[in-house]
Amino acid sequence: MRTSRRATLTLRTLALVYLVGLLAVPIVVILWRTFGEGVGAFLGSIQTPAAVSALNLSLLIVAITVPLNVVFGVVTAIALARWRVPFRGVVQAVVDLPFAVSPIVVGVSLIMLWGAGGWFGGLEASTGIKVIFGLPGMVIATVFVTLPFVVREVEPVLHEIGTEQEQAAATLGATGWQTFWRITLPAIRWGLTYGVVLTVARALGEFGAVIMVSSGFPGVSQTLTLLVHSRYIDDHNTYGAYTAATLLMGLALLTLLGMTLLDRKRTSR
Repeated sequence: MRTSRRATLTLRTLALVYLVGLLAVPIVVILWRTFGEGVGAFLGSIQTPAAVSALNLSLLIVAITVPLNVVFGVVTAIALARWRVPFRGVVQAVVDLPFAVSPIVVGVSLIMLWGAGGWFGGLEASTGIKVIFGLPGMVIATVFVTLPFVVREVEPVLHEIGTEQEQAAATLGATGWQTFWRITLPAIRWGLTYGVVLTVARALGEFGAVIMVSSGFPGVSQTLTLLVHSRYIDDHNTYGAYTAATLLMGLALLTLLGMTLLDRKRTSR
């Protein structure tokens, strides 16, 4: 279908206005409010004990979440692409469940399961491990909301590469682990890397599920997203909220930059 030059310019203008209004303007406002008082004030705000603790906790949750979802995601993707899985449609729907369920609902569900009166509430009394309102609950919530990314990036790659090389390796006497390590893993490495980057980005920015299972104490169980909320709503520290949001945005931009570079390298091969 051919479009006139005027229609093309109109569509491009509308797209540009849409992007500027929804993305560029809010980011510029946050940066302007953040650095309006100087770089020194910004550095002082993000170096407070609460901010440093929130940054460390966010990175710790990412460091725990990513390996768990990589193992689960690769195994699930191989199962869906290579094995005869009973009720495949149900499994596919379960994998996509975090995309459909609100994070707030996830948090409430975790409280009902792991809370004092929940099905697994006896764990805290018997072992002393506090799941809800502690680090384990925040990790479980983050794992849940980031669960599909690795699966959805790796499974299409497995379908695309087929099974010929894996069957040839098995014919030559390779074990299952040797086939995976030398044939399958190199073939899926770019899809896996892309899934990891998406997992990191979502884990850093998760708010709804985490706030439900966190005690919210500054310096104890506040991630960067919770710190922004706490400073803006509870402490009425607007400038502190802007600086924490800028720090979080910087981490997200670094993740996005890494994803873009990896995607460019993947498409060029």
